[in-house]
Amino acid sequence: MKIGIVNNCLRGETRVAATPETIKKMVGDGAFVLSEKGLGRQSFFSDEAYQKAGAYLTERAEVLKADIILSVVPPKKSDLHFFSSGQWLVCDLSGFDDKADMQDLVSTDIGVVDLGKMPRISRAQTMDILSSQSLIAGYKAATDALSFLKKTTPLLMTSAGTLFAAKAVVIGAGVAGLQVISVLKRMGANVVATDIRPESKAEIESVGGKFLSDVTAEIETADILITSAFSKGKKPPLLVKKEQIEKMRPNAVVIDMAAGNIEQGFNRSDITFVSDKFFERKLSSSASTLFSNNVYAFLKAFDYMRSLDFGDEILRAVVTCSDGFLIKVMK
Repeated sequence: MKIGIVNNCLRGETRVAATPETIKKMVGDGAFVLSEKGLGRQSFFSDEAYQKAGAYLTERAEVLKADIILSVVPPKKSDLHFFSSGQWLVCDLSGFDDKADMQDLVSTDIGVVDLGKMPRISRAQTMDILSSQSLIAGYKAATDALSFLKKTTPLLMTSAGTLFAAKAVVIGAGVAGLQVISVLKRMGANVVATDIRPESKAEIESVGGKFLSDVTAEIETADILITSAFSKGKKPPLLVKKEQIEKMRPNAVVIDMAAGNIEQGFNRSDITFVSDKFFERKLSSSASTLFSNNVYAFLKAFDYMRSLDFGDEILRAVVTCSDGFLIKVMK
């Protein structure tokens, strides 16, 4: 069994689908691992570390001929002619914005696993890239917000006067949003948050936030506003109008993790505004560690794609195409 690890750094991706640690496990399982040269340079894993773990360093063309190809993002068009029937590609297909790109991939007859469609069930938790990457993204968005803020975060009572705690508003309390709330609360901010899910009230309160069904009135007095309301494969909902941003406190920090929740075009040069749906890429080493652990857990669970029961609910969810046929009824 040959496993090939693809280098995606030339496409703006900083993460890798396998670290030296997970490669060592694969080699221990009997796999022959091919690592593209320079694979981990954006994630601070050296070629020497991959070699020490047991990987064979080679060029991209040879990596793409492996039995199983591991990648963070979808392949480039120039990669497709290397593929052949019987191979498997394991990655996150959310980078395919054009259906024609997916059709080109299907026409290669390669089997494709989209880890971004991993079901939220207990036995799939160790394989869930959306949760692991959202956790990293939420942490980074929160710490960035704190670094941009031009005031202290916690309440400080001193002989020179009192500095009141920063106020944060968080919209969207999925994995990323809950991590944002947790980090901001631990740093001393007063955090109010909302989400449309019925169970979100208990989740928000469990990490120290105050739940409100409507935070519209809170935005004007917020020092930090972070939105993380998005769903894979769907356009993020517009939740905050530019008029609301223009009424915020001086030097406020506004972060749109969905890159679409907040209307742009507001006229406030003092406000720090960041729109970025890939915060996890800014912590490439940590994000890669968790992503690669998810990948390894999936490969191990299905015996490196040798033990495939397509009636299994995990495989029904993540196998997007096999033998050149796009699988549509897989939910």
